[in-house]
Amino acid sequence: MIKYSGMRNWKDLVVPTVFILAFVNPYVESLQYYNPLVYMLDHYALYAAGVLIGYKFFKGSIISFILGIIPAGFWHIPLFFALGASFPLYRGLSEVTLILGGILAGSYIPKMSLTFKIGALGIYMFADSLLSIFFVLGYPQYSNVDFKFLSWGTDILPFVGVEMFVVMNIVLVYSLYKLLKNISLF
Repeated sequence: MIKYSGMRNWKDLVVPTVFILAFVNPYVESLQYYNPLVYMLDHYALYAAGVLIGYKFFKGSIISFILGIIPAGFWHIPLFFALGASFPLYRGLSEVTLILGGILAGSYIPKMSLTFKIGALGIYMFADSLLSIFFVLGYPQYSNVDFKFLSWGTDILPFVGVEMFVVMNIVLVYSLYKLLKNISLF
């Protein structure tokens, strides 16, 4: 399903390490209990760190890819999103599984056809846009309206949705640049 392809260059670990250290530290972890903007950026950063590690150091299959996207979806189901934002045990599980899921998903990217890459990017954009819309509309399922143990209300959620659209556009521009570069348009 997945196999280690060897260390190519230690520099390939710099960005994933920065992403992990930027969000898995006591100061930022404490912010995540009160600020969903930081909490959502944590999800992006840790999953991206895993994807980069998987892409550079492992060779996976379609099965590893499918298994790898499960944590990204799971931790955005309202109950599990709220649990991860509120309790250290769930936060730890969230962070570990997001990194591991990213590794699994990233390990298949080198084997993907161009069509599959474009399709996967499209599905990611659709799913993330849908979640962003939920946040922009201030859905109570992601606030202390529905989960009393969450420390934030619906008033901050639209900012999270906008943040997600910004991150999505960064991912889209980078992905398009890489795709176009690979087909020799640049």
